Amino acid sequence: MIGLIGLCVMYSIKTINDADLTRIISPKAPDANTKTVLFEEGSFVKKRDFLFFKANSRDERFNSVFLEKFDDPKKSILSVKESFELNSVRNNDCNYNRCLQYKINFYNIPIILSKGLIGIEDFRFLEHIGIDYISIIRAIIADIKAGALVQGGSTLTQQLVKNIYFTNEKSFSRKIKEAILAVYIDFKFDKSSILEAYFNEVFWGSLGGIRIKGVNTAAVLYFNKPISELDPYESAILVSMLKGPSYYHPIYRTDRLRGRADFIFNKLQSLDLFDKNTDYQWSDVKWQSWQKQLVAFQNDSFYEAIYLTTTRINKDPKLSEYRFFKTVMASKNLLRDLKGIEENLAVKIAFGGAKHKSFYYSKFERNVEKAFNDERHSVGSTLKPVLFQIYLEQGYKIDDLVSTKPITLDLISGKWTPSESHTPSANEYPISQALQESLNNPVVRLAHDIGFDKVEAILKKKISHLKTPLAEYPAQLLGAIELSVAELFKLYEDFMAAQCSVGSGVYESLADPSQTTIRRMVKPALRQQHFFGKTGTSNNGFDNLFVGYDGHDLFTIWVGYEGVRTNKKGLRLYGSTTAFKLYQEIILYSGQRIASLACE
Repeated sequence: MIGLIGLCVMYSIKTINDADLTRIISPKAPDANTKTVLFEEGSFVKKRDFLFFKANSRDERFNSVFLEKFDDPKKSILSVKESFELNSVRNNDCNYNRCLQYKINFYNIPIILSKGLIGIEDFRFLEHIGIDYISIIRAIIADIKAGALVQGGSTLTQQLVKNIYFTNEKSFSRKIKEAILAVYIDFKFDKSSILEAYFNEVFWGSLGGIRIKGVNTAAVLYFNKPISELDPYESAILVSMLKGPSYYHPIYRTDRLRGRADFIFNKLQSLDLFDKNTDYQWSDVKWQSWQKQLVAFQNDSFYEAIYLTTTRINKDPKLSEYRFFKTVMASKNLLRDLKGIEENLAVKIAFGGAKHKSFYYSKFERNVEKAFNDERHSVGSTLKPVLFQIYLEQGYKIDDLVSTKPITLDLISGKWTPSESHTPSANEYPISQALQESLNNPVVRLAHDIGFDKVEAILKKKISHLKTPLAEYPAQLLGAIELSVAELFKLYEDFMAAQCSVGSGVYESLADPSQTTIRRMVKPALRQQHFFGKTGTSNNGFDNLFVGYDGHDLFTIWVGYEGVRTNKKGLRLYGSTTAFKLYQEIILYSGQRIASLACE
C-alpha cells in the first residue's frame, strides 16, 4: 500500500512538473504601447473598415465619440471633418500561429459572464477543490450505463487544464492527469485567477482562418465591440459557444447556435444577472444581419488583416497601422476578384520611407525576406521616370520636344525598333507628354542622342546587374530588366531625393492622374488630387507594377503570377488594373490626405 501511494505521489509530481503553469496563470502584461493613428481632416475612410479597426484598437471610447468627427456618419464612405487620433491596435497576446488573443484582467470581465459561466457550467466552482466529486460520481454512473466515456463531469478548472494541455481524446489517463493538475492549480491560485485564466485561454472558435482565443477577443471579433459593451443576449451567445465553437459556429451552424443561445439566455435571466424588463433577445432579422456581417468580414479578409497588423515585424511609429490594415485587406480583395482570370497570383508591397518601411506579402506560407529582397521581377515602364530624370540631368528640359517617330538601331543581334502600345497623335511631343503616355521610342532616342555609354555609366550605379554594353541591350531601357521589390523601392528612394535636389520636373509630369496611364482607372475622388505614380506591365501580364508617392509614403507594388511560366498563356492584366487599383484603394481610404512632395 505504501509503495502504491508512493507511485501515485511520484506520478502526480511528474504530471505537475511537466506542466508549465505560466501558460495558464499568466497575467496580462502592461500595455506600454502609446502609439496613435492620425486621421486627417479632409481624408476618407470606409465606415465598416474604420469601426472594425476601432473595435480592435486599444481605444474603448464609444463609437459615437469618433463618428462625430465625420461629415455624415450615416454614409458608407466617411469624410473626416476634424482631425483626430485613435489609439493603436491592441497587443496580440497569442503565441500560436494565425491566432488573436486580447487578454483581459478579471476585474474587467462583466459579472454576467463570470457569474453566468459558474451558474451554467460549474455552480459548485467556489466550493470544490478543482474537481467536483458529485459530478464525477454522476459521470461514472452514466459511463457505466453506456459502457463508454460519455459524460465528463469536468469543472471549469479541469476544462481550463484540458484546453491548455490535452486534446479532446477521452481516456482514463488523460482524465487522471487533468484531475491532478486541476487540484494543484486550485490549491496554488485563488478562484478569481483561475476564472481570469479560463476567460483568457479558452478558444472561442475561428473566423477567416484566424483562431480566436479568449472572451475579450471573441467579443471584439464576433460583435465588433469591446467586452464592456456586450448586452445580455450577446453574452449568452458567447457562453453558448463554449460547448463547441465549431459545433455552434455562428456562420455555418447558426440555427443550432440560436437554439442554445435562447436556452442560455433564459438561464442567465433566471439567475437575476440583468434587468428582465428590457427585451434583449434577438429577432430573426437581427440573427440574419449578424450572420451576414460575419460572412462579409470573413470574405473581405478583415480578420486576417487585423491579425497581420498586430503581428507584423515592423511597427515603426511613423507608419500608419491603419494604412497597413487597409493594405492587407485591399490586397486580399484584389486577389479574390482576379481569381476568375488566374488563381496563382500574389501581391508584394513595400511602403514607407528610408528609415521606416513595412512589407506585405500575400503568400503567408513563404519567406517574406526572400520574396522582397531576392526574387526579381521585370519592372516594365516603372523604370522610365528614373531614365527621364537622368536625361534632364544631362541638360534636357521637361518641355523640350522629342520625336515620337520609330527609331531603328543596328545591333549585333540585328535591327531593333521599339514598339508602342498606341500610336502617338503627333510626330513630336514635349518630354513631359512622352513620359505621361509612357512612349517607348522617345526613351531610346534620348539615350541614343545623349550617348548610351553616358547613360550606362549613370544607370550602372543605380542597377548593378545592368547588362552591358547598354548600346547592345537597349531593351533594358524599356523595362526588360528585373528588380526585387526592395531594389525597386531603393531605386525610387534615390529618385525622390533627386527630385528634391535638382528639380521635380519628372515628378510633376506624373502627378496629374488625369493625364497619365491611370486616367481611365482613377476614381473621381482622386482625379483632382496630385500624387506621383507610374505603372508598369511586362511579360504578357505576368508582372504588373505601380510605384506611387502621396506625400506620406513611397509605395512599390507588384501583382503577378507565381508559377512556371513556360508555355503559359499571357494574362489580361495590367499595372493600371491591378497594382494601381490596389494603391488607389489604400491611399484613398486610409484616413490621410494627399500631400505634396516633401523636401525638407
